[in-house]
Amino acid sequence: MKVLILGAGGLTGRYLTKEAKRRGMEVVALAHRDLDVTRPDGAREALAKWKPDWVINAASWTSLEKCEEDPAGSKKIHTEAPQEWAKECGKAQVRFVHLGTDYIFDGTKKTAYLPGDAPSPLSRYGRDKAAGEKQVLLANPQALIVRLAWVFGHGGATFMSKLPAILMEKEVVELAGGRVGSCTYAGEAARIILDLVEKKAHGITHGVQAGQTTWKEFAMKAVERMREKGKKVRCREIREVPMEQMAGLKTPRPAFSPLEIGGTEAIIGRKIPSWEKGLAEYLDEIGL
Repeated sequence: MKVLILGAGGLTGRYLTKEAKRRGMEVVALAHRDLDVTRPDGAREALAKWKPDWVINAASWTSLEKCEEDPAGSKKIHTEAPQEWAKECGKAQVRFVHLGTDYIFDGTKKTAYLPGDAPSPLSRYGRDKAAGEKQVLLANPQALIVRLAWVFGHGGATFMSKLPAILMEKEVVELAGGRVGSCTYAGEAARIILDLVEKKAHGITHGVQAGQTTWKEFAMKAVERMREKGKKVRCREIREVPMEQMAGLKTPRPAFSPLEIGGTEAIIGRKIPSWEKGLAEYLDEIGL
């Protein structure tokens, strides 16, 4: 099986590349410097050149604030480019995977979101990602959408990726409170996505780890785990701050956005590990 990975320089893209190679797949990994996924005719030309069996689109902007500042750019990468790639993949009989997000929801639901729940985004990023999902499936009904949430991993720019190092260095750590969601170690996200690929899945699925958490609970579990391993953690206090008061988090985010994974587990034929196990795997990976 030959897999073309778009956005391979990003966090999820790097782990996808590593996992696909581990499984013996033939991998073409293209970072932004190799291919701008928004370039006109880029999809058609890349498919003709590389002739993959599957394309996995991991290209995205992860900064909600950047999307608010550049709405045209956000629409291009999150809606228009995925639609074009889905259409061209359909024409070439290449299977297409597009990665989604929990930020398409407004957080008002009291139970975990199902794949079929209607989007109600709060931000430009969420609106463009929701529109991207819709346009991808309209252009290519056999496409696969895999929604991720709160992804963390080695070398990641996300707060949860950086949090263990912050906890090691600072005595008092402030983080956004009032949010509950699913989280995902990027290594497990890659395994789930490729399991779905191998099962030839299509439609909307969720690729997060089992359970739900808050940033504070995640931080406390990281501190506990690192101290159990004999690490000298400087953090002695974890403070929750209202999200709107946190620097860099001015754009609204859903307060409650766990994603239901029962359907995904049924497709891939295995139970997805808890987020606590994902955190432990990540800490082992980075030596903390």
